[in-house]
Amino acid sequence: MTSSGRPGSPLRPPAEEDEGFVRRVLLRPFKSRHPGTMPAGLVLVIMVLGLSLAMVLNAGATLRKSNAKGDGWRNGVATVIATVSDTFQFTFARSRIDAALGKNQGSGIDAAELVRRQQEAEVAQQQADALEAARRPPVITAPTAASPVHLWVGGDSITQTLGASLQRVIATTGVFTSTLDYHVSTGIARPDYFNWPEHLVKGVLPKDQPSILVMMFGANDGQNMTDLQGRALQRGSPEWLAEYRRRVAATMDLLKSPTNDRLTIWCGPPPMGPGSKVKGMDEINYIISTEASTRPWIQFFDTWPFFSDANFQYTLEAPNADGARRVLRQKDDVHMTVVGADRVSWAILNRISKLVDLSAGRIAPPASEAPPPEIVERTEIPPTMPGAE
Repeated sequence: MTSSGRPGSPLRPPAEEDEGFVRRVLLRPFKSRHPGTMPAGLVLVIMVLGLSLAMVLNAGATLRKSNAKGDGWRNGVATVIATVSDTFQFTFARSRIDAALGKNQGSGIDAAELVRRQQEAEVAQQQADALEAARRPPVITAPTAASPVHLWVGGDSITQTLGASLQRVIATTGVFTSTLDYHVSTGIARPDYFNWPEHLVKGVLPKDQPSILVMMFGANDGQNMTDLQGRALQRGSPEWLAEYRRRVAATMDLLKSPTNDRLTIWCGPPPMGPGSKVKGMDEINYIISTEASTRPWIQFFDTWPFFSDANFQYTLEAPNADGARRVLRQKDDVHMTVVGADRVSWAILNRISKLVDLSAGRIAPPASEAPPPEIVERTEIPPTMPGAE
């Protein structure tokens, strides 16, 4: 008879009994009855251990989220877990893991800092969008005979002849209406005599509402002027050139349409004859062209090649597309003849046709009025021209 009361059962010490109990209770559940599978008990233990490990490794992030939400009892639990994690340096292990993976979890950035960074990112994106919009060229609706585009042409006395010629030339297309607005002895140098920027903004733009402007200044600007502080500036000096550039840039900015549907063709002045005593047109051309290059709503038109020889020097006469030589300038060596104005007007229309869809119009320049095809604008405008007046 054994101690258990069963026949044939040997008597075992209590220690062996306890060890057998542990083996039966704890180890038996981890022995799968089906080869190749994991017992449910072992799966449960692994899940608990994994969740516990994740909880202490993410203790810092959990506490920040709990603080942000203002949870009561969850905040208390998260605080305890974070304390344990810090005590045993589990967060250090998490930081090393994140660093190895190239992450920046648990950076300690508070909610206010995240909001500030988000706002800065939004402002930067808005500025980038505004810059991109400023780089887009104006969009002018393609004109038709039933819905023509209105063109305004104006400037100093040179545009008296040029403007009249341009009006006649664009009228042949059948898709333009126009306004001529010139003022003798005016320019940008003497706003006390005639203020062109003010006239454009307060008069031309709201009253005429042109979609296209063609303008020219410069012939009267080769004189001394004063800056905003009232200081006298010597014509052609570095200070004079800087002030003239500032005025050109400010005028160009005033001409930008908020809806980006207005185009300005800013014509540089042509070379002046030696007897005119008008100087500095090459420097003015350089300023206008370089300022226009940064503003897509302003297109610089280079009149210089249409009134100069092969070396870009002033010429009184030149052949048109028909080969016949004609006089291009009046006796003062400043103003254009009708022939000279027609010659450059067709070139201006050709430039406009590259920026606006004029396919509904008729563009057929007579050879006796148009420049030869080899006469084109310069690709680069030098700051000064050798021998230029």
